[in-house]
Amino acid sequence: MAAKLSPELRQEIADNPGQAVPLVDELSNRTYFVVGEEFLFLAVEQDKASRARLLALLQEGEESAEVSREEGFARMRAKVQELKDKSA
Repeated sequence: MAAKLSPELRQEIADNPGQAVPLVDELSNRTYFVVGEEFLFLAVEQDKASRARLLALLQEGEESAEVSREEGFARMRAKVQELKDKSA
């Protein structure tokens, strides 16, 4: 079952179209990123290997260890840049 968006998160997504919106679990202090489905598939549309890997990572998780919010942002920016470079 999918979690439901809060009004606050819905507004944050609307205010930042096409971007990953951070979501912090206050109990565990873990950061998650909310992106629209189209964001994921458009980003890797021309690279099937990257798309397959991304889907696998979404299903299994890349790492079991927790990472800081800053590290999560850095990894996400690096991956987006890598995908942009491949599609250029």
